[in-house]
Amino acid sequence: MTDRILEIGTAGLESADQKVRKLMDNMVGSEVPGFKKSDVMIRGFPLELEAATQRLSSVKPQVEGTFYNTIQGALIKTDSQLDLALGSSGFFVVMGDWGEGYTRDGRFQLDKEGRLLSVSGNFPVMGQAGPIIVPPGSSVEFTQEGEIKVDGVTVDTILVVNPENPEAFESLNGSIFKLRDPYAVLNEVVRPRVIQGYVEASNVNIIDQMMEMIYLERIYTLNTKIIQTRDTELSRAMEMGSTK
Repeated sequence: MTDRILEIGTAGLESADQKVRKLMDNMVGSEVPGFKKSDVMIRGFPLELEAATQRLSSVKPQVEGTFYNTIQGALIKTDSQLDLALGSSGFFVVMGDWGEGYTRDGRFQLDKEGRLLSVSGNFPVMGQAGPIIVPPGSSVEFTQEGEIKVDGVTVDTILVVNPENPEAFESLNGSIFKLRDPYAVLNEVVRPRVIQGYVEASNVNIIDQMMEMIYLERIYTLNTKIIQTRDTELSRAMEMGSTK
Protein backbone atom coordinates (compact mmCIF):
# COMPACT_ATOMS: atom_id res chain seq x y z
CA MET A 1 0.00 0.00 0.00
CA THR A 2 1.35 3.41 -0.97
CA ASP A 3 1.96 5.84 1.88
CA ARG A 4 -0.07 8.99 1.26
CA ILE A 5 2.41 11.40 2.79
CA LEU A 6 5.29 9.97 0.75
CA GLU A 7 3.11 10.11 -2.37
CA ILE A 8 2.26 13.77 -1.78
CA GLY A 9 5.90 14.67 -1.03
CA THR A 10 7.17 12.88 -4.14
CA ALA A 11 4.51 14.53 -6.33
CA GLY A 12 5.50 17.88 -4.85
CA LEU A 13 9.13 17.31 -5.83
CA GLU A 14 8.14 16.30 -9.36
CA SER A 15 5.86 19.30 -9.89
CA ALA A 16 8.48 21.70 -8.50
CA ASP A 17 11.05 20.16 -10.86
CA GLN A 18 8.73 20.74 -13.84
CA LYS A 19 8.23 24.38 -12.83
CA VAL A 20 11.99 24.90 -12.47
CA ARG A 21 12.51 23.51 -15.98
CA LYS A 22 10.01 26.02 -17.36
CA LEU A 23 11.67 28.83 -15.43
CA MET A 24 15.03 27.93 -16.98
CA ASP A 25 13.45 27.88 -20.45
CA ASN A 26 11.95 31.32 -19.79
CA MET A 27 15.23 32.77 -18.60
CA VAL A 28 17.10 31.41 -21.62
CA GLY A 29 14.42 32.81 -23.96
CA SER A 30 14.16 36.20 -22.26
CA GLU A 31 16.44 37.80 -24.87
CA VAL A 32 14.65 36.24 -27.85
CA PRO A 33 12.22 38.62 -29.62
CA GLY A 34 8.65 37.34 -29.60
CA PHE A 35 9.41 34.68 -26.97
CA LYS A 36 6.38 33.92 -24.79
CA LYS A 37 6.64 33.08 -21.11
CA SER A 38 5.36 29.62 -20.22
CA ASP A 39 4.47 27.86 -17.00
CA VAL A 40 3.18 24.44 -16.04
CA MET A 41 -0.40 24.12 -14.81
CA ILE A 42 -0.54 22.25 -11.51
CA ARG A 43 -3.70 21.19 -9.74
CA GLY A 44 -4.38 19.25 -6.57
CA PHE A 45 -6.06 15.87 -6.98
CA PRO A 46 -7.71 13.91 -4.12
CA LEU A 47 -6.11 10.54 -3.39
CA GLU A 48 -9.46 8.87 -2.69
CA LEU A 49 -12.70 9.62 -4.54
CA GLU A 50 -14.94 8.81 -1.58
CA ALA A 51 -13.01 11.10 0.75
CA ALA A 52 -12.94 13.80 -1.93
CA THR A 53 -16.75 13.95 -1.95
CA GLN A 54 -16.59 14.62 1.80
CA ARG A 55 -13.74 17.15 1.35
CA LEU A 56 -11.58 15.17 3.75
CA SER A 57 -9.05 13.76 1.32
CA SER A 58 -5.32 14.39 1.18
CA VAL A 59 -4.45 16.22 -2.02
CA LYS A 60 -1.33 15.81 -4.14
CA PRO A 61 -0.09 18.22 -6.83
CA GLN A 62 -0.24 17.01 -10.41
CA VAL A 63 1.05 18.64 -13.62
CA GLU A 64 -1.76 19.05 -16.15
CA GLY A 65 -0.08 20.86 -19.01
CA THR A 66 1.66 24.06 -20.12
CA PHE A 67 0.24 27.58 -20.17
CA TYR A 68 1.69 30.24 -22.51
CA ASN A 69 1.39 33.89 -21.57
CA THR A 70 0.55 35.76 -24.80
CA ILE A 71 0.75 39.28 -23.34
CA GLN A 72 2.64 41.55 -25.72
CA GLY A 73 6.26 42.34 -24.94
CA ALA A 74 7.83 45.79 -25.20
CA LEU A 75 8.69 47.15 -28.65
CA ILE A 76 12.38 47.68 -29.42
CA LYS A 77 13.51 50.03 -32.17
CA THR A 78 16.00 48.52 -34.65
CA ASP A 79 15.53 50.78 -37.72
CA SER A 80 15.92 47.72 -39.97
CA GLN A 81 13.44 47.85 -42.85
CA LEU A 82 12.95 44.08 -42.55
CA ASP A 83 12.19 44.05 -38.81
CA LEU A 84 8.49 44.09 -37.99
CA ALA A 85 6.42 44.20 -34.81
CA LEU A 86 2.70 43.83 -34.29
CA GLY A 87 0.96 46.54 -32.32
CA SER A 88 -2.21 44.47 -32.45
CA SER A 89 -3.16 40.90 -31.63
CA GLY A 90 -2.18 38.20 -34.09
CA PHE A 91 0.80 36.23 -35.38
CA PHE A 92 2.96 36.34 -38.49
CA VAL A 93 2.79 33.13 -40.54
CA VAL A 94 5.91 31.20 -41.57
CA MET A 95 6.15 27.94 -43.49
CA GLY A 96 8.11 25.13 -41.86
CA ASP A 97 8.69 21.46 -42.62
CA TRP A 98 5.69 20.62 -40.42
CA GLY A 99 3.41 23.12 -42.17
CA GLU A 100 2.44 26.60 -41.01
CA GLY A 101 4.09 28.18 -37.98
CA TYR A 102 2.95 31.26 -36.11
CA THR A 103 5.18 33.83 -34.46
CA ARG A 104 5.46 37.37 -33.14
CA ASP A 105 9.22 37.33 -33.68
CA GLY A 106 9.41 39.83 -36.54
CA ARG A 107 13.15 39.57 -37.24
CA PHE A 108 13.19 38.90 -40.98
CA GLN A 109 15.89 38.73 -43.64
CA LEU A 110 16.22 38.20 -47.39
CA ASP A 111 18.07 35.30 -48.96
CA LYS A 112 19.93 35.58 -52.26
CA GLU A 113 16.73 34.73 -54.14
CA GLY A 114 14.82 37.55 -52.48
CA ARG A 115 12.68 35.36 -50.23
CA LEU A 116 11.71 36.94 -46.93
CA LEU A 117 12.78 34.51 -44.20
CA SER A 118 12.54 34.43 -40.43
CA VAL A 119 15.88 34.92 -38.67
CA SER A 120 14.87 32.11 -36.30
CA GLY A 121 14.90 28.97 -38.43
CA ASN A 122 15.09 30.60 -41.90
CA PHE A 123 11.43 29.86 -42.58
CA PRO A 124 9.66 31.60 -45.49
CA VAL A 125 7.33 34.40 -44.35
CA MET A 126 3.86 34.22 -45.84
CA GLY A 127 1.82 36.94 -47.49
CA GLN A 128 -1.79 36.66 -48.59
CA ALA A 129 -0.56 35.58 -52.04
CA GLY A 130 2.03 33.09 -50.75
CA PRO A 131 5.72 33.34 -49.79
CA ILE A 132 6.89 36.96 -49.82
CA ILE A 133 9.50 37.77 -52.49
CA VAL A 134 11.47 41.03 -52.63
CA PRO A 135 13.82 41.41 -55.63
CA PRO A 136 17.40 41.94 -54.41
CA GLY A 137 18.40 45.60 -54.30
CA SER A 138 14.80 46.84 -54.08
CA SER A 139 13.44 49.18 -51.47
CA VAL A 140 10.74 47.58 -49.33
CA GLU A 141 8.15 49.24 -47.14
CA PHE A 142 5.53 47.68 -44.87
CA THR A 143 2.53 49.87 -44.16
CA GLN A 144 0.70 49.77 -40.83
CA GLU A 145 -2.08 47.78 -42.55
CA GLY A 146 0.52 45.18 -43.60
CA GLU A 147 0.76 46.10 -47.27
CA ILE A 148 4.13 45.31 -48.81
CA LYS A 149 5.46 47.98 -51.17
CA VAL A 150 8.48 47.22 -53.31
CA ASP A 151 9.96 50.35 -54.91
CA GLY A 152 6.68 52.12 -54.13
CA VAL A 153 4.42 49.48 -55.71
CA THR A 154 2.11 47.33 -53.56
CA VAL A 155 2.89 43.68 -54.30
CA ASP A 156 1.23 41.79 -51.43
CA THR A 157 0.00 42.02 -47.84
CA ILE A 158 1.76 40.23 -45.00
CA LEU A 159 -0.40 37.49 -43.52
CA VAL A 160 -1.40 37.93 -39.86
CA VAL A 161 -3.73 35.45 -38.16
CA ASN A 162 -5.28 34.83 -34.76
CA PRO A 163 -6.53 31.51 -33.37
CA GLU A 164 -10.16 31.45 -32.29
CA ASN A 165 -9.06 29.47 -29.24
CA PRO A 166 -5.86 30.77 -27.56
CA GLU A 167 -5.08 27.20 -26.43
CA ALA A 168 -4.97 25.96 -30.03
CA PHE A 169 -1.21 26.58 -30.25
CA GLU A 170 1.65 24.47 -28.99
CA SER A 171 5.19 25.79 -28.84
CA LEU A 172 8.07 24.68 -31.02
CA ASN A 173 10.74 26.88 -29.42
CA GLY A 174 8.92 29.47 -27.32
CA SER A 175 8.66 32.02 -30.14
CA ILE A 176 7.28 29.87 -32.98
CA PHE A 177 4.08 27.92 -32.51
CA LYS A 178 2.07 25.39 -34.48
CA LEU A 179 -1.52 24.24 -34.25
CA ARG A 180 -2.18 21.61 -31.61
CA ASP A 181 -5.38 20.65 -33.42
CA PRO A 182 -5.23 20.65 -37.25
CA TYR A 183 -8.94 21.51 -37.31
CA ALA A 184 -8.59 24.57 -35.09
CA VAL A 185 -10.04 27.77 -36.54
CA LEU A 186 -7.69 30.60 -37.51
CA ASN A 187 -9.01 34.05 -38.33
CA GLU A 188 -7.09 36.43 -40.57
CA VAL A 189 -6.48 39.82 -39.00
CA VAL A 190 -7.79 42.09 -41.74
CA ARG A 191 -6.32 45.34 -40.45
CA PRO A 192 -3.26 44.53 -38.33
CA ARG A 193 -1.03 47.24 -36.93
CA VAL A 194 2.35 46.43 -38.44
CA ILE A 195 5.26 48.54 -37.22
CA GLN A 196 8.35 48.57 -39.44
CA GLY A 197 11.78 48.99 -37.89
CA TYR A 198 10.79 47.50 -34.52
CA VAL A 199 10.71 44.03 -32.95
CA GLU A 200 8.70 42.78 -30.00
CA ALA A 201 10.79 41.77 -27.00
CA SER A 202 10.15 38.66 -24.94
CA ASN A 203 7.45 39.08 -22.29
CA VAL A 204 9.64 37.33 -19.69
CA ASN A 205 10.59 39.43 -16.66
CA ILE A 206 13.92 38.15 -15.34
CA ILE A 207 13.37 39.60 -11.85
CA ASP A 208 10.02 37.82 -11.57
CA GLN A 209 11.63 34.57 -12.68
CA MET A 210 14.41 34.86 -10.11
CA MET A 211 11.86 35.50 -7.34
CA GLU A 212 9.89 32.48 -8.51
CA MET A 213 13.08 30.40 -8.45
CA ILE A 214 13.67 31.33 -4.79
CA TYR A 215 10.08 30.38 -3.95
CA LEU A 216 10.38 27.02 -5.75
CA GLU A 217 13.65 26.28 -3.95
CA ARG A 218 11.78 26.64 -0.65
CA ILE A 219 8.96 24.39 -1.86
CA TYR A 220 11.48 21.79 -3.01
CA THR A 221 13.24 21.90 0.37
CA LEU A 222 9.93 21.55 2.20
CA ASN A 223 8.88 18.50 0.18
CA THR A 224 12.31 16.94 0.69
CA LYS A 225 11.94 17.37 4.46
CA ILE A 226 8.45 15.83 4.33
CA ILE A 227 9.81 12.73 2.58
CA GLN A 228 12.83 12.43 4.90
CA THR A 229 10.71 12.85 8.05
CA ARG A 230 8.11 10.35 6.88
CA ASP A 231 10.77 7.85 5.86
CA THR A 232 12.34 8.15 9.33
CA GLU A 233 8.95 7.63 11.01
CA LEU A 234 8.19 4.54 8.92
CA SER A 235 11.64 3.10 9.65
CA ARG A 236 11.11 3.58 13.39
CA ALA A 237 7.66 1.98 13.20
CA MET A 238 9.12 -1.06 11.45
CA GLU A 239 11.88 -1.33 14.04
CA MET A 240 9.36 -1.16 16.88
CA GLY A 241 7.24 -3.81 15.19
CA SER A 242 10.21 -6.15 14.77
CA THR A 243 11.18 -5.92 18.46
CA LYS A 244 7.80 -7.10 19.73
